[in-house]
Amino acid sequence: MRRLFVLLIGFVCLVQAASTQDIGDQSTVTVRLFSTQTARKITFIPLGAGAEIRFCPQCPQKKIDVPVRLEQINEQLYVTGIQQAQSPLTLRGAFRVRVEGSSQVENASGQWIVSTTNAGLRILLTTSTEHYVMAALNGEAAPDEPIESLKAMAVVARTFARVNAHRHAAEGFDLCDSTHCQALHFGSRRPEVEEAVRTTTGETLWVGAHRAEAYATQHCGGETEDAASVWPNLHVRYLRAHADPYCLRRSSAEWHADIGIAQLAGILREQHWNVPGPVEDIRIIKRTPTGRAKLLEVTGQGKKAEISASSLRFALDRALGWNQLRSDWYEITLNNGVIHFEGKGYGHGIGLCQAGSFEMASEGRSYREILNFYFPGTQVRITPHDMGWKEIRGSGWTLSAADPRQSLLEEGNLAWARARSVFPPKIAMQPYVRLMPSTELFRQATDEPGWTLASTQGTGIALQPLPILRAHGGESPVLLHEFLHVLVEEEAAPQTPLWLREGLVEALADTHRHTGDAMQTSAIEAALAHPASATESQRAHAASAELVRRMIEKYGIPTVRSWLRSGVPSTVLAAAP
Repeated sequence: MRRLFVLLIGFVCLVQAASTQDIGDQSTVTVRLFSTQTARKITFIPLGAGAEIRFCPQCPQKKIDVPVRLEQINEQLYVTGIQQAQSPLTLRGAFRVRVEGSSQVENASGQWIVSTTNAGLRILLTTSTEHYVMAALNGEAAPDEPIESLKAMAVVARTFARVNAHRHAAEGFDLCDSTHCQALHFGSRRPEVEEAVRTTTGETLWVGAHRAEAYATQHCGGETEDAASVWPNLHVRYLRAHADPYCLRRSSAEWHADIGIAQLAGILREQHWNVPGPVEDIRIIKRTPTGRAKLLEVTGQGKKAEISASSLRFALDRALGWNQLRSDWYEITLNNGVIHFEGKGYGHGIGLCQAGSFEMASEGRSYREILNFYFPGTQVRITPHDMGWKEIRGSGWTLSAADPRQSLLEEGNLAWARARSVFPPKIAMQPYVRLMPSTELFRQATDEPGWTLASTQGTGIALQPLPILRAHGGESPVLLHEFLHVLVEEEAAPQTPLWLREGLVEALADTHRHTGDAMQTSAIEAALAHPASATESQRAHAASAELVRRMIEKYGIPTVRSWLRSGVPSTVLAAAP
């Protein structure tokens, strides 16, 4: 990923705060990971440079480049091979995290807080909302999920996170990584997941000026459920029961389970429910309008007690393993001390049916059509005042924005034409430019600091909002710079140094005409890769521009261009600073 850095002290802070307030979004979410497991020993393996650790709340941060193993012994926290620590312990950066005795592995970047509890170590991760959405798709989507279904799931996951932020506030975090909130998996993701999150960046479901309640179920069994049937206080028009022929075209989702009545009685006692014992019978006495079980009656020794079907399902699944009872849509028979459940559907049946969404996408429906089917009357938007991302085609490129401006399209046409004239492409390319409506959303989508104006990855370009661009030279030089990066990066080999890539773009764009401070190529490379500040980044860009400009004057653009693929000759490097 190549970037354009510009110093935006003061102004960016003000614009960023205003933009965030307009959208009403928080930039991060704090998630409890490994929430369904007992963690006594956990290992953090740094991924790349920049990982830090703080052994106590008042301790200074220390750089780390080796694995760190944390262990709880008698409610005391120890860092194996380093020192004893105070709870909570804080880590920052990208890590591969594994709990001993578990196959679950999480690869994520952010702030980590590890603390001791009576039930073992508690691991919290604070990360960007867009990273959270990717983890939700990793955890919830099928391996072969179509792209439009992935987009619909991304909007639902993002909406759920926004509406249910601070769901676990009393416990010191926002959301958990289990199906109680959304199943999460941080780590490698397939390109389609990244595309789905990127193309729906910031989009959520809205009803008027408020975000909608958004839920998803694995398979509704052919009819979605009324939200009020499960959550009596939730009465919304867009979460009412309706037939779903799509999921049934994918599968019937039939299931069965057998549970001993004595085993059931033991689980009920563990829940401290006031039920008669020993349990002799259980039957459904009330159903929802769709036919799902709502209220059950337990009988024993002539006494009766009522329990909710959803409470029973969660109790059985917690005790016997998740998905013993796949849904509340079932029939019950009792034979020889064994309760037989014959059911259909997976999950509570409310909101987006993932099986139906998969089928709709396979049949050519767009993510907006999918969302309109499962949440009728809602709109896909970024803010209460727009209608989501809109695309308009330029001359060989595409602009996406919540409010596309014709003037930006015209500036982009000129910039793309000039970029191709000074660096003619060897293959046809179609850049995709996304104008972010806020600095906060730009940061979430790109992982860049607020003092960058734009970010380019592959043929995709993300821009800061127009007011920021125009306050710092206008959109034309930024577009030219990023279009040149698209062209240069297409020819660059993975090992091509950053100073050559950045310097060539700067030279071709005719920026940094003043002589940059003298810097060693190694210092330029380090500052470009991990700038400590906007000032350091600007200095490195100016130095790389001056270095490559001198090389072009001496060897010519065709020769310098060839080094993007073949590498800079050692004799040239020896003559460089």
